[in-house]
Amino acid sequence: MRKLAIMVIALALLVTGFAMADRGIPPVPETQGIVTSTSANVVGNFASSTEMQWRITTDTGGLPGVPVLDAPGAIYESTYTEDTQTQGVGLMLYDKEMDIETSGQISGQWNVEATKQIAFIGIDGAYVVSTDNIMVDGAAQNTSTDTAVICPFATAVTSQFPAYCNRAQAGSTIDMTVANVRTTTTDRFVMPSADHPVELNHDLRVTELISDVPSVGFASAYMDVLIQEGGANAANSTLMERIEFHEETSVDGAITLFDKLMHYESGMVR
Repeated sequence: MRKLAIMVIALALLVTGFAMADRGIPPVPETQGIVTSTSANVVGNFASSTEMQWRITTDTGGLPGVPVLDAPGAIYESTYTEDTQTQGVGLMLYDKEMDIETSGQISGQWNVEATKQIAFIGIDGAYVVSTDNIMVDGAAQNTSTDTAVICPFATAVTSQFPAYCNRAQAGSTIDMTVANVRTTTTDRFVMPSADHPVELNHDLRVTELISDVPSVGFASAYMDVLIQEGGANAANSTLMERIEFHEETSVDGAITLFDKLMHYESGMVR
């Protein structure tokens, strides 16, 4: 009943001509999966880095033809970076799981998923620096609702899924001499249909190394969102809504707990 009530409210908003949201993008016929797993227990120096750039389009001209983005084409871009380095000698425990899946994913599944755990004790002033960043950016021209949404009642609300250009980015940084840190990073934008929302998440958690031994140093996390939406009953590519959002939180010192959860979700049904 709760899901039904949420959907009724969402459809009521669409009837009034409010802006809609991301419809995501379907996968190409041939899909790939990339998985890495890293574990290290080191007294000394440590360095690890990951970088991903992903572009996908439904435009008839393909990626070389964008711009211009022709109706009903869409293009999505996603990036993920992680870089961890120790400066000086220390005791380093590092675990990282990375999973990239290019097939269409539904709610509760991810195209990009990364988890990282760091425990570190610096010797003679040594410290660890680690950064994470994830971004998803989607733009699309208007298209027929019945080609984007499986729900058979969607076309009764609006026959056109309007244009949009939305971007979300989140990340975190630590610079610490004693650290117990966990990060979780996910996004989903390649989907079989617009019945599932586009999502981006980044969580940072800094806690005591052991009981009564706090993490020591600097930690920061941020989120940036830019939303530009057309209206359900607006003319083609008419901007009906614009939202800019920025939030950043940082701590510096002896850290018993710093927990930052950041979530972006955009879709016709959510």
